[in-house]
Amino acid sequence: MAKKNLAIFLILLSGFILNVLSVQIVGSSFKLLQGALGASVEQISYVMSASLIAEVIIIPFTGWLSRLLSTRRLFLISLTGFLFASIGCGLANSFLPMVIFRGLQGFFGGAMLPLMTASIYTLFKSRQIPFILSIAATFGVSSFALGPILGGILTESLSWRWMFLYNIPIGIVIMFLAFIFMDLSERDSSLLKDIDYQGIFFLALGLISLLVFIEEGERRDWFESNFIFIMFSIAFVSLSYFLFRELTTKNPVIQLSVFQKRNFSIGCINLTVFSITSYVPMLLLPIYLGEIRNMDPLEIGIIVSTLGIAWMISGPFVGKFLETFGARLVVVMGCLLIGLGTFSQTKITSEYTFNELFLSQVLKGIGAQFLWIGNQYISLSDIPKKAIYNASSVFNLVLRLTAAICISLASSFFYRWKIKFYSQIGENSLGSSSQLSQNQVNEMFSQNNITVEQKQNLIIQLLSERESILMSLNTIFFYSTWTVLIPIFLMFYIKTDNKSTLY
Repeated sequence: MAKKNLAIFLILLSGFILNVLSVQIVGSSFKLLQGALGASVEQISYVMSASLIAEVIIIPFTGWLSRLLSTRRLFLISLTGFLFASIGCGLANSFLPMVIFRGLQGFFGGAMLPLMTASIYTLFKSRQIPFILSIAATFGVSSFALGPILGGILTESLSWRWMFLYNIPIGIVIMFLAFIFMDLSERDSSLLKDIDYQGIFFLALGLISLLVFIEEGERRDWFESNFIFIMFSIAFVSLSYFLFRELTTKNPVIQLSVFQKRNFSIGCINLTVFSITSYVPMLLLPIYLGEIRNMDPLEIGIIVSTLGIAWMISGPFVGKFLETFGARLVVVMGCLLIGLGTFSQTKITSEYTFNELFLSQVLKGIGAQFLWIGNQYISLSDIPKKAIYNASSVFNLVLRLTAAICISLASSFFYRWKIKFYSQIGENSLGSSSQLSQNQVNEMFSQNNITVEQKQNLIIQLLSERESILMSLNTIFFYSTWTVLIPIFLMFYIKTDNKSTLY
């Protein structure tokens, strides 16, 4: 294994880790950020999803940009923009600037994911790929392990602003190493002659409209809102024209022909399951731990990070398992472990803390590693090297798009079911579904002239609020459990013509 290639890969991996860490680091500090930025509970999900939405915009063009600019130039531009956006996040004083700079973080940082993924299949020989995959999976998922804990530590010991500002010194070091050691500077200037401007425009417009439609649909009562109807119409028309354009033009910005490969298409379907079982809990568990258990950011970070730590530690073992038993069995094992862990979280009560959640988080973490390594290998190992950057971009677009959609839908269903369950409980106890904020309840309890009956009603309301959150959480996890059957079923349809590939 060439030391130079390994060094280049590790530099790309470091940039990728820095970007992904920025997505997960806010997970344990939602409640504090909500107060600091003056955001509602519904709005605060944008602090995580804004970066994912922006990543979705840039990722599909990464393959084309890497050929136009070269891997080296694109990586340096991405890292520089990411660092400036991090400074903006750290200096933000309100909700809107934070969302804008989080979007810029995702936009610039998003290109580093497909660049790192593609380097696995271009810098190394086929027999070395399982080992490199285990390295990428072990350190690449450190964001899931370290992000929430690091966010909690920085928030409590310094300030929430340091969840973003810590990127600066680390990013400068990575930039220096990339400038000195990376020599992936081949570029194809001829791409400037036939730029697919229409494809770029309609894909970006379609993706933005689609994600706004999903993110805002629940809050605006879906098609009862003219705004939501317009967003849906723009998304449908733009994406339809984009597909037609890319399939008919001579120089498409994205080669959709990659979906003709059966294994790649199956892998993209499996990414939806991966997003549902991995990203959705990153949003919902902190809400439960903050609202129900009233934990501080560090405590939340430790519990959430249990999944990431198990995911990270299991990386080398999963790589060896892939070499020994093949990718299909790796995917099946991952789905079974994720399903068992997710099902264990379908009966969460108000008493659940670290001890009760530990085993299920570990099972989900190990399972996520199995599913991720096996599925990525199945999807990309048989792609020709000349097409790997395009395939990597499309693969990671599907990952980020499904993650953003799943987070948005989970947030929408969570609050819809919360209101529904609260109303049902209220009809049986209070006879009313009206809700008071926690501050209003505390203020009323502090009044000396409050009657015993009013206190009893307030207590019932607090219990109803708590139970409605728990019921919503458990319902989402219950439905999530059964999605793991999809990849297991699809493993029967994997194409195994290439004897050198570990199927």
